[in-house]
Amino acid sequence: MKMRKTFLLLSIPLLTNLSCANENVATSAIPEISKPEAVQKFNLAIKKVAMEKEPAPERPRTSAELSDYKKDMLIPAAKDLIASTGVTYSEIEKRTENDREKILKWAVEVYGEYNKEINQNYKSQN
Repeated sequence: MKMRKTFLLLSIPLLTNLSCANENVATSAIPEISKPEAVQKFNLAIKKVAMEKEPAPERPRTSAELSDYKKDMLIPAAKDLIASTGVTYSEIEKRTENDREKILKWAVEVYGEYNKEINQNYKSQN
């Protein structure tokens, strides 16, 4: 469980960097490819969380760990992103037991797959 948390928390900053790089590549090199709305919302939520100052932590945590405050900021966009794959909101709640960690992990996987697909499409066109 601790390993999954660490993976999730470390992958969010990594995906932020990837998304920025992919955004520049996808929008400047291939203008006809536009990000689906759910991907854009999740990307904006990640950026907002990265820029957001938060209240003092209630408990000590590692520098890579997101606060509950920031997790709550990401959840709506994360659920929308997962739902964009065809999964219903009730199925998301059922499969994740409404656990924020599971929802965010799933959303990061969907986000990563989207970016991987964009990169593959870009490479195949060049």
